[in-house]
Amino acid sequence: MLLFALTIFLSAFLLFQVQPLIGKIILPWFGGTPAVWTTCMLFFQCLLLAGYAYAHAVMALPARKQGLVHLAVLVAALLAGAPTIFPPEGYKPEGDGVPLLQILLVLTVSVGLPYFALSTTGSLVQAWFSRLHPSRSPYPLYALSNIGSLLGLLTFPFLVEPRLGSATQASLWFLGFAGFCLLCGSIAVQTTRASARAAAEPNGDVATAEVPAPTWGLRAVWVALGACASIMLLAMTNQMAIDVASVPFLWVIPLALYLMSFILCFSSEKWYPRWLFYPLFVGATAGVVGLMLAGADAGIEQQALVYCAAIFIYAMVCHGELYRLRPHPRHLTAFYLALSVGGALGGVFVGAIAPLVFSAYYELHIGLVATSLLVLHAFRRDQRLELRGRGVAAVVLAGAAAVAYTLWRVQSDSPDSFRFIAPLAGALLCILLFGFLWSLRVPTGPSDPVLTDSPSGPRWVDAGARINHGRARLAWLLPIAAIVLLAVNLVIEGRYRTSEALTIERGFFGVLRVADRYTHDPLQARRILFHGAINHGFQYRDRERQMWHNSYFAEESGIGTALTRHPKRLAGEPLKIGLLGLGSGTLLTYGRPGDSIRIYEIDPEVEPLSRQYFTYFERTEATTEVVLGDGRLSLEREPDQAYDVLILDAFSSDAIPMHLLTREAFETYFRHLKPDGILAANMSNRHVDIRPVLKQLAQHFAWQFVWIENYSDDPRGVYAADWGLLSNNRAFLDDPLVKTRQGDTSGVSTDLRMWTDDYSNLFAVLKWVQGG
Repeated sequence: MLLFALTIFLSAFLLFQVQPLIGKIILPWFGGTPAVWTTCMLFFQCLLLAGYAYAHAVMALPARKQGLVHLAVLVAALLAGAPTIFPPEGYKPEGDGVPLLQILLVLTVSVGLPYFALSTTGSLVQAWFSRLHPSRSPYPLYALSNIGSLLGLLTFPFLVEPRLGSATQASLWFLGFAGFCLLCGSIAVQTTRASARAAAEPNGDVATAEVPAPTWGLRAVWVALGACASIMLLAMTNQMAIDVASVPFLWVIPLALYLMSFILCFSSEKWYPRWLFYPLFVGATAGVVGLMLAGADAGIEQQALVYCAAIFIYAMVCHGELYRLRPHPRHLTAFYLALSVGGALGGVFVGAIAPLVFSAYYELHIGLVATSLLVLHAFRRDQRLELRGRGVAAVVLAGAAAVAYTLWRVQSDSPDSFRFIAPLAGALLCILLFGFLWSLRVPTGPSDPVLTDSPSGPRWVDAGARINHGRARLAWLLPIAAIVLLAVNLVIEGRYRTSEALTIERGFFGVLRVADRYTHDPLQARRILFHGAINHGFQYRDRERQMWHNSYFAEESGIGTALTRHPKRLAGEPLKIGLLGLGSGTLLTYGRPGDSIRIYEIDPEVEPLSRQYFTYFERTEATTEVVLGDGRLSLEREPDQAYDVLILDAFSSDAIPMHLLTREAFETYFRHLKPDGILAANMSNRHVDIRPVLKQLAQHFAWQFVWIENYSDDPRGVYAADWGLLSNNRAFLDDPLVKTRQGDTSGVSTDLRMWTDDYSNLFAVLKWVQGG
């Protein structure tokens, strides 16, 4: 037993530690966008499916051949991964190509075979254990594997990542994988020998031959439950990463909660009491919809709390129902195969299909409705431990009261939200009534026990414990009505968010939306480019105002100060400007005759939208050039550009592309700047304070750091903005106007470990962690 437990634990630990490890390594290669992690999860889930399919196929082979076949797989994986899984530099993207396919190729080359070998372990070793020890349940081993997975995830951001470089991590991981291969190989040899002995016995293995196979309908339910859990995990993780940052600890927490649900649900049915998770499921749904209504106004604490709680609750419900529908251990590999098919389908839907089919982030809407319908179906399929008693009614009432308070607050903050509150409140009312009817049902009288079609073997239930048919029909109609109202609510919300859009473009790097606002006032009417929920620049519709310096780029802002007070500008000389991140193109308003502005833009959809819907390109007096691809990677490949001003304004929604803020990145920036040049970084962010990072990098490279903050109480459409300027240009630094505008940074601590390509710690600069 110890050998089996240790092998399964180590395989799960390595399986889930390699996910954030390799994800972080390749994240800078593809612009730091949240879609990188979504694509990684798609790859891992599909390979996990392949591993389960392999285990299912191997178990169909003669027992004596199973161990030999798996030994060959382990040897091949060991050779493929040696001596490190760090991806080759030659696979960095060149700026063209399809990012999704490029990421899948890099992952296949670096970790493909080792990950596949690990993914086969859980179900295959459990099946071997069940065959060698038929009197013992293998399902606790599945819970143990998820404990290993959880530890693998949690140790990465809190123990491994802060202490070791990525190259060292990759090499140490491979050493752990080699140890796993030795353990798993020992089990394969042991199983082969045991099978050879069993084959010599006349009644070798017939006890389980008479167990009926699960129906295809039941297998479909297994797949659907796994898919819904996966969709909700990925869709909500993606939403958090868009508005904060795509970094390992924001990947790990949701995935850890997802794994925790496996650990609890597959340990015992007692960890999934329906009387508790039924109202929690309702509350989580209301909370997620509330966040969707709040949009970008929701703080990081609210988003993290609600989304993470919802991920855990949805996963507990889906996996709890899965465990109730588990088969006899004889069909264990088929069960895990169906579960992994569902996980892979969820990953394919969120990572590949949704970006191609939907113009906006609708996968969360679909996931909410699909999960609700599926859970209702699972309730009807397995009605053991039904909700009953007045205590349940009290819990449902308490949950409804909490949800009602939340909805009231949303309504108070945004009176226009009544269009959403009405159908959502109706849905909650229907669910509340269902809870009452279900908990207060009346038995119809005694009857003989009847045999259910339970997938895990015969179970007897008291048919007389069921409610009368009239109340049953009413009870089940209510949640169906609630789900319909929820769907109506989500359709209204989705249409409201996109109804004002002139165009919507969705690609690998996110959703871009152009919309006109304030059209009732000719002087205030403006056209805005949104990336996700964040304003990425606008232009007034009035021609006289179209070239105003607005939004985050006012003349008194940090970037306005750099471009108007640069000594060459004051002397009437042209400037050579580099710009990472185009947005709507507002910074082109600073172009003067003779200026050249070279723009680095990773998203191929941005430039066409800027040229079609805004006039900055046609009206700027500077010459412009757009370079497609990640700005940092493009600069690394280019010869020195000798920029007078280099501007960092590359954001994904409101997230920080952290690979643009490392020591190695700044080495590249300073190589392209003239000795008297200015590096300007947009630090405007609701959640993260970048000042300590920039100040530390400035000190490291012996450049002066200037922080300029401006506010939004301006009739010209100026937004509050924080800019960090790094320069050694004494004439600029001594300019009286620059000195007047700059803020005091003496209290900004640089007592943090420097961000490098190997190390970065977003948690340390979160504003709520700092108390700011």
